[in-house]
Amino acid sequence: MDEEQKYFGMTRMQIGILAGLAGVLILIVGVGAFLVFRNVTPSLSAPQPTSTPLPTVTSVAVTPPTVTPTLAPTAIPYEQLIPAGWKQFKTPLVEIWLPSNFKLGDKKALNQTVQLAANELFITEIPSKTSAYNMLVSVSYDLLSGGSLDEFLQNKISQLPAEIRVTDRRTVYVNTIEARRLMIEARVNNIDINDMVYVFLDGNTVWYVEYVAQITKFFENLPIFEQSVKTFRTVKY
Repeated sequence: MDEEQKYFGMTRMQIGILAGLAGVLILIVGVGAFLVFRNVTPSLSAPQPTSTPLPTVTSVAVTPPTVTPTLAPTAIPYEQLIPAGWKQFKTPLVEIWLPSNFKLGDKKALNQTVQLAANELFITEIPSKTSAYNMLVSVSYDLLSGGSLDEFLQNKISQLPAEIRVTDRRTVYVNTIEARRLMIEARVNNIDINDMVYVFLDGNTVWYVEYVAQITKFFENLPIFEQSVKTFRTVKY
């Protein structure tokens, strides 16, 4: 019998056995892979929804802001309202202070001012070469009639000539005392002037403190006027 032919050092029978074992091994691996992937695939294709926890809400107590009450201003002692070097102008009824460049005026010149009532005190600037119109300060009074002070003033304003214009009217406080302030524009002897009037109510008496100046000088002297009106007061017995 001829010697059996060999391939790679193995007989045909050995190669057949080896091939059979390899087939069985492949079958086992295939079945195992099928079983593994059958269990794994559903979780990959349809992942289970994951619940995300909601954020925790922490309540914060809000402290309301501290409200500081508005305190009424404290009146400054009268003597402290008078600047150094100013002069006192006084009658039996009222007093007021102004810089030294003012003097008692001639009441014949009253027709140059915007008069709202009977004059009590008339003061004028000492003549200056720099101005064609001397500044005037007037203190007048009237008796309250009708209703409120505002109604009374409205009636007075309605009686002013058309060339006299009230450009502003407001409530102000002069050293804690309530007053009305009128800003007036007028033209006198072809000169444009501004007139600022403070109105005080003392019982049934209405007091007017009036500052008149040429428009170019009015705003230069406005701080002086605003300081002067603080020194106005009625004389108490």
